[in-house]
Amino acid sequence: MLTIPEHVLMGSLTAVLCLFGLWNARWFIIETRKGRKLVEWLGETTALWTTRALFLFGALFGILLAIEIIQPVQW
Repeated sequence: MLTIPEHVLMGSLTAVLCLFGLWNARWFIIETRKGRKLVEWLGETTALWTTRALFLFGALFGILLAIEIIQPVQW
C-alpha cells in the first residue's frame, strides 16, 4: 500500500487551496465579510494586491512543504 507522508499531503492541499484563492481573489474581497473589511481598511486596489500576496505566499509555503524543503516540526 502506498502511503503519502503527512507533510506532503498537507503541503499539497495548502498549495492547491491557496492557488484556488489566488484565482478567485477578486471574489474573495467582494463577497466575504473579511474581504470587505480589508477593502475598508486598505482600499480596493491595495486590498486586492494584499490578498493576492497572501495567497501566493501560502501557495509557495505549501509547495516548499510538499517537496520537503521546509521540514515540519517533529515532536
